[in-house]
Amino acid sequence: MFNPYLLILCIGHLVVDLGQGVLPIITPLLAQSLNLSYLQVGTIALAFTLSSAIIQPVFGVLSDRFSMPWLMPVGLFLSGLGLALTGVVGNYEMLLVVVLLSGVGVAGFHPEGSKLAHFVSKEGRAGSSMAVFSVGGNIGFGLGPLLAIFALSFSGMGSIHGVMIPGTLAALLFLFFLPRFKNILKEKSARKEDKKRAEGSSNKVAHLVLLILYVTVRSWIHSGLVYFIPFYFPAFKGIGGAEYLVSLFLIAGAVGTVLGGPFADRFGGRCGLLVSMIASLLVIYPFIHLSGNWVFVLAFMAGLIIISTFSTTVVFGQRLLPHNIGLASGLMLGFGVGMGSVGVTLLGALADSYGLPFTMNLISFLPVLGIILALALPDIRGGEPVRGVEETLPQEA
Repeated sequence: MFNPYLLILCIGHLVVDLGQGVLPIITPLLAQSLNLSYLQVGTIALAFTLSSAIIQPVFGVLSDRFSMPWLMPVGLFLSGLGLALTGVVGNYEMLLVVVLLSGVGVAGFHPEGSKLAHFVSKEGRAGSSMAVFSVGGNIGFGLGPLLAIFALSFSGMGSIHGVMIPGTLAALLFLFFLPRFKNILKEKSARKEDKKRAEGSSNKVAHLVLLILYVTVRSWIHSGLVYFIPFYFPAFKGIGGAEYLVSLFLIAGAVGTVLGGPFADRFGGRCGLLVSMIASLLVIYPFIHLSGNWVFVLAFMAGLIIISTFSTTVVFGQRLLPHNIGLASGLMLGFGVGMGSVGVTLLGALADSYGLPFTMNLISFLPVLGIILALALPDIRGGEPVRGVEETLPQEA
């Protein structure tokens, strides 16, 4: 049955994550105008991470304790506003402030959005439903560079304020549906509390730590490539139009997310995590060393493979923390993913000291660590979402 709420959440996820694709494209322009080093470039990513991702578990805890669906429209608006203000700042310090503002908007949206997506998913389809929600973010991430290129085409950073239009429109859409979202969250949260009292706690902290470490490694690989492709390929491979290469890489991630969720539903989450890292190890090294048309083919393959486990890790975390869905979502979508930008900062420091080619080669071998972590994780299946959600959804005509 068609699920309209899941589609709306997918659209919101798309819009809120546009900024994560916009920021890497405008960063070289900001670096040039403000004379920034690689380390400062990495720190911009870190600032966005601290506000958009690292604090997401805090929003997740609040989401578990209090129903706050209003955070979704507010987050959508702030995510675009902060990036729009990058066109008017005149120094590095103010740049960090507006990037932080955009990140707070992103952080506010994700825990409530993913919790709602969990509650409206059908029994036995948790991975597939989360894949629908997640693919919105991946598409937004992939379309972000194209949005940035379009906005910059008018008058450079002077017209970057146009990136706030999608967020404003999406915020209005979510305001319209806010009463219905409140009703769903109220009903399903009540059922979750009843189930919690009946079953007791089943949190697996050690496994959760391993899962977070896995997501951290994946994020170091993914974020490192996204932020350094625009610097590496023009300078060391003589390939222009690197922003289109980034967009292709990110859009491929959306395809990977669509495939990864159903794969995990059928074969198990651990299998999906392991296959992703093995394939990444085989693809990334030739991607950064070959030239010509192979670069674009391998960029697509790398983007698809690396991020194919995005929805899988969210569902994995929710099954490890079945009574703290908001916290689990915040950890997977926020803290774990956000550690990627911490990685970019460290990788940027390495690039300053040893050169960008050394850093790109290091990234290509990080999947080895991901393989080890995947093998250490349990093969958890089941733990499906609350039944009966279909009763709250409008029927097909």
